[in-house]
Amino acid sequence: MATNALCGMGGSVAGATGALEITNWEITQTIAAQEATSFASNGWKERIACLKGATGNFKSIGASSTVGKHAVCVFKDAAAGYTISGAIVISKIQVSTPVDGIVSFNHDFTVTGIFTAG
Repeated sequence: MATNALCGMGGSVAGATGALEITNWEITQTIAAQEATSFASNGWKERIACLKGATGNFKSIGASSTVGKHAVCVFKDAAAGYTISGAIVISKIQVSTPVDGIVSFNHDFTVTGIFTAG
């Protein structure tokens, strides 16, 4: 049986200053489960799905973005065509400068608006 695993070989983040060279990315999608318990629930808590959101981070080399910058990101599996995309706001940047390696920039972001996956 063949595997259904994805290969994370693609990713781009582009803003007003152009595209960044991405080497790693992660995203966490969430949904707020609001309490909707009524007397009819027989003593059990009931919840309904409400607002959706997502946060994540990516690592770039060669250039950094700016905190507070709005950007568009596209993360994809090159072989299978699976894509996650949407608008983000950069919320934090951490610079890593090893004595014997490449300077990298770790960016945390928050999704703003609709984020699509598929």
